Parts: sequence; C-alpha cells; structure tokens
Amino acid sequence: MFPILNILAALPWRLIGASVLAAVLFAGGYQFGANRVTAEWDAEKVATAEAVAKQAEHVAAVVVRQSTINQEISNEFQQAKAAIVADRQHLLARVPVRVRVDTADSAGPVPAVPVAATRTDAATADPLPAAACVKLAEDAAHTTLMVVAFQRWYREQRDANGNP
Repeated sequence: MFPILNILAALPWRLIGASVLAAVLFAGGYQFGANRVTAEWDAEKVATAEAVAKQAEHVAAVVVRQSTINQEISNEFQQAKAAIVADRQHLLARVPVRVRVDTADSAGPVPAVPVAATRTDAATADPLPAAACVKLAEDAAHTTLMVVAFQRWYREQRDANGNP
C-alpha cells in the first residue's frame, strides 16, 4: 500500500508509548516538585519577614529605652552639677575676703621667705593662681559627676538588656 504505513508498522510502538509515558510522568513530577519548593520558599520568606519585623520592633523598643535612660541621666547630671556649683558659690560667699587669695595681688597674707635655707638651692616659686584652683575644683567635680553618671548609665543599660 503506502510506504508510510509500512514504516509505521515497523516502529516499536511499545517503546515509544513507554517513553511518552515516562516523559509525561517526569514532567508532572517536575511541576509538582517545583510547586512544593515554591510554596516552602514562600513560607520561609514570610517567616523571615515576621522575624525581621519582630527584631525591628525590639530594636526600636531598646532605642527608646536607651534614649530615656540617657535623658534621665543627663537631667540628673545637670541638676547635680547645678547643685554643686550653687553650693560652692554659697560657700565662697561665706568665706571672708581676707582668707581668699586674690590673683592680682602677688603678695598674699603669708609673707614670702626672704632667704633660701642653708645647703639647699633656691627654687623659683611657681604659685598656682587662685583662678586655676577654682577651675581645677570645678573640673574635678564635673569629672566626678560624669563618672558617676556613666556608671549609672552603664548599670541601667545592662539591666535593660537583661544582663545581670
């Protein structure tokens, strides 16, 4: 009859059918696996987004708490500093003028030693002006307050983070 029919009759139809069936099963399995992996990936992305949102919320809460602690410490520091300055000025107002050392007057209430002691070389006097003493006292008080405030800030930050 027709030569094409002879060729078609000679083909191994069982092998072709089995190959087609295997290809269809492979394609279906691939599609099923791809859908499953995509669903798992989407679920993981949602879980990650939720974790990031929780972490961001926690960070915001910690920042607010730290800011509050910083402001409280700063306010207490300024109040303590103002109290020390006011107390110092109050005490200075009570000190008689004759006891105070005036920086403009080089000859104070204590007389200078006219001659150096025997067997020692004369050393030049390097007096510290009263203004420098006052500044040193203010700086020392300020530094002490800063250290105390820092220590308190550190303790509150440690406690806020849950570290004993």
